[in-house]
Amino acid sequence: MTFTWDPALVSAFALALVRASAWLFVSPPFNTRIVPIPVKAGIAAALALAAAPHVADAELSLETGPFVAALVTQALVGVTLGMVTLLLFSVLTAAGSLIDLFAGYSIAAIYDPSTENQTPVFGRFYQLLAVTLLFTTNAHLVLVGGFLRSFEAVPADGLASADVAALLTGSIGMFFVAALEVAGPVLACLFLAELTMGLLARAAPNLNVFVVAFPVRVGVALVVVAIAVPLVAPAVENLVRAAVEPFGG
Repeated sequence: MTFTWDPALVSAFALALVRASAWLFVSPPFNTRIVPIPVKAGIAAALALAAAPHVADAELSLETGPFVAALVTQALVGVTLGMVTLLLFSVLTAAGSLIDLFAGYSIAAIYDPSTENQTPVFGRFYQLLAVTLLFTTNAHLVLVGGFLRSFEAVPADGLASADVAALLTGSIGMFFVAALEVAGPVLACLFLAELTMGLLARAAPNLNVFVVAFPVRVGVALVVVAIAVPLVAPAVENLVRAAVEPFGG
């Protein structure tokens, strides 16, 4: 039995594997320590097998120098696309951190073993809720499909530096706007609670507002977040669409 190898297809698989590996090791929810490295390698190989025929259709040089340069380019493209996804998915964590800051929960930061960082309570809650909704709504399949379409939107020769700058700048702006939109209802209620406590302090000067204000902020934050939890699912859907938009999705 003899096996025949198509050099163009093998080269296309190697290029796709580099891009997929770089994207998986940066993009959530696959970038955490919860997903073992062998599992990440298997997913990257599966994505590369599916994308290799699309890459093989492009004009690939099999010379050593251009091929090594193409490998580096694919790694940079994968990291760039992963950074866009990571930035947009950090929106919910940032929104939760804003709520923690205004509600006084930032004092009780907890250790997150998946990221090895200190994460506030609501920041961690929103992060876990986003990952849960990502898999229960099959939005992770949208991410994978968007990545496979990236080989059509971003060819094997990679992104231009101007395109990378525009992509990251737009994603950063969307990050801040989306974080404020997600945390906005809770922050507005906390502001009204603070305003009420200020008026109460003016009406009853003998009342120790500093003692009363903290449990009021805590209670208001818990109630409003519980009411606003159903709004997180549409936010995750919109973030997934924004994350796959650079892929041509």
